[in-house]
Amino acid sequence: MKPVPARNHTHAVMFHHFHNENHPVGQGSMSGPEFAAMIDWLAARYNILGAAEYLNKLKAGTLAPHDICFTFDDALLCQSEIAVPIMREKGITAYFFVYSSPFMGNPDYLEIYRYFRTVTFKSVDEFYVAFSNAAQKHHGPEYAAAEQSFDANEYLKAFPFYTVPDKWFRYLRDIGLGKDKYEALMQSLMRDHGFEPLSVMKKLWMDDAGLKALEADGHIIGLHSYSHPTVMHRLDKSVQADEYAKNHAHLSRVLTQPIVAMSHPCGNYNADTLDILNGMGIEIGFRSNNSVTDIKSHLEIPREDHANVMKEMAS
Repeated sequence: MKPVPARNHTHAVMFHHFHNENHPVGQGSMSGPEFAAMIDWLAARYNILGAAEYLNKLKAGTLAPHDICFTFDDALLCQSEIAVPIMREKGITAYFFVYSSPFMGNPDYLEIYRYFRTVTFKSVDEFYVAFSNAAQKHHGPEYAAAEQSFDANEYLKAFPFYTVPDKWFRYLRDIGLGKDKYEALMQSLMRDHGFEPLSVMKKLWMDDAGLKALEADGHIIGLHSYSHPTVMHRLDKSVQADEYAKNHAHLSRVLTQPIVAMSHPCGNYNADTLDILNGMGIEIGFRSNNSVTDIKSHLEIPREDHANVMKEMAS
């Protein structure tokens, strides 16, 4: 008999970054052996369903509390090179959520910025200090206002694995500075360190052939917007619709199966988002946290970040 499940509600487990000799160790990244061990740990506590089976049970209303599935965001090359072979050995299929701009040659720089801070600084906290100093120097009024309004106990409280510096960086990025000022600041920091952003593109993301290979292995490929806005819920409905229309058009050109799945970038969405996705015929969508454990709609399935699972495994 299996032990009592660690969660008493159905959900997905969310994965992003993996590391090996070709992909650097970064904040929150996993090795292949760590991923394999996590699968075994989860299998002892839950019923790990393949992507299609999870969707079918959702539609039939037969998901049990111990049913879970795996999801991978952002179409990262490290996922296909490290995690996919392990899942193939274990007979597991998953959801892979793709944002399309890297495939079009004009990526949002979210992952490039992450790679930059991973390979350029000794630690993520060293980067945070450099970024905070630069923001204070170049955008003093915005920085001071963000300091006054930032509440570490409330901001991103659904993500307990974030440290206070993690939260402050994201608050300053998304709320204090906004996209344009943030990106200008990051471009300046990369120039200062002699980092060429476009030189790393092929190291970060899959390509269309990789998506086709995932589909051939039985995985379900879904939407994650076109450019991965970090604050989707703050965008006008027309902008959101364009994000998902371009994303859908790209995946429809590449894949043979209908596009029926998605996950919300950074977990952010609103009623407009859900209306758009329903109108596109999306059958299943995933949040980015487990703070709401009941399934409010088929587009709001809770997910547990793998970082939380790792903490449970270590306890």
